Amino acid sequence: MNNYMDVLITTSSTLDGAKIKQYFGIVSAHVVAGTNVFSDIAAGLSDFFGGRSATYADQISRIKAQALTDLKYEAIELGANAVISVTIDVDEVSGGGKSMFMITAYGTAVTLDKVHIENSEDTKTGLVTGNVLADAIEKRILVEQHKSAPLEMTNDEWCRLLELKVPEMGDFIEWEMVNSGLKEERLFAYVASIDFDDSIALGYKLFEKTSKEGELRTIQKVINKMILVDYHRSISLLKSKSNSLAHKKAMLNTIIKPKRLYSRDDINLLNELIDTVEASFPTIAIFKKKKGLLGKEKELWECMCSQKENDADDSFCKSCGRDKRGFKTEDTTPEKAIRYLSMIKETLNEALPAQ
Repeated sequence: MNNYMDVLITTSSTLDGAKIKQYFGIVSAHVVAGTNVFSDIAAGLSDFFGGRSATYADQISRIKAQALTDLKYEAIELGANAVISVTIDVDEVSGGGKSMFMITAYGTAVTLDKVHIENSEDTKTGLVTGNVLADAIEKRILVEQHKSAPLEMTNDEWCRLLELKVPEMGDFIEWEMVNSGLKEERLFAYVASIDFDDSIALGYKLFEKTSKEGELRTIQKVINKMILVDYHRSISLLKSKSNSLAHKKAMLNTIIKPKRLYSRDDINLLNELIDTVEASFPTIAIFKKKKGLLGKEKELWECMCSQKENDADDSFCKSCGRDKRGFKTEDTTPEKAIRYLSMIKETLNEALPAQ
């Protein structure tokens, strides 16, 4: 595996003296960083008097560097040694006297046959900068402060948490969800600030822990928008007997979204996922027989809403509009999900033929 220092990053789509041997597709990295009220004031004064805000410039340079580093690690995971056509988007979101920088870096991961990288003296193996050490210590302090007895974080603490990329603070997100409700903007920002694998683990952990349908929709939205779909975890969640119908229905809306990357191993996983979906949604309606006016028995079914008895031939409840398994017409049904998963499997078989 390549060292991240050996991965070349360039905004160009071609490189002199280097031939592209293989394309891996688009890779991306997201970094969120906060600025406290003092840097906001300093920057504001600097802008007012026409000067250049060193505070803002330093913040932006720092998180740009972090985004590019993350981009290199994404490339390494694919087996690439370069990222070409790199673009960096910088956004600033302000509100309530606080600001956050959000940077997204993306490009195309490739393998080059010849790469020249000039390493500076301060990146030699065995050396660590004072800033890196200070950040590591601050991470430890934040984790120690909140892991034993979680407390409401101040805005400054939260912004600093995002900047430091602390995966251990996923427990705080879970605690906050249980005690005061899930905050969508915080979850999006935190997931964007930590490593990809940690983001997947946190998303599915929260998915399983929450008991509120509104929070399920929020977590599902985060998993889908951040491309955190994981077939192994989805199968486990669907098979779990402790999860409600609402959890499993929300999972259907998750697995019909694309993963970040596919391999031939996913074909077997898709077969298992399809089988799991087929087995996870049995009929939940209660069937009964009732005597009519002339004493003839009539077969009926009672919906989960328990509001009205329906004739055996009725596909949907007259009261709530759900079918015998609890789905409405507009819902993603198991059949819809299976059709989509089958198309993915067929397409993968064509795109990734067996060796």
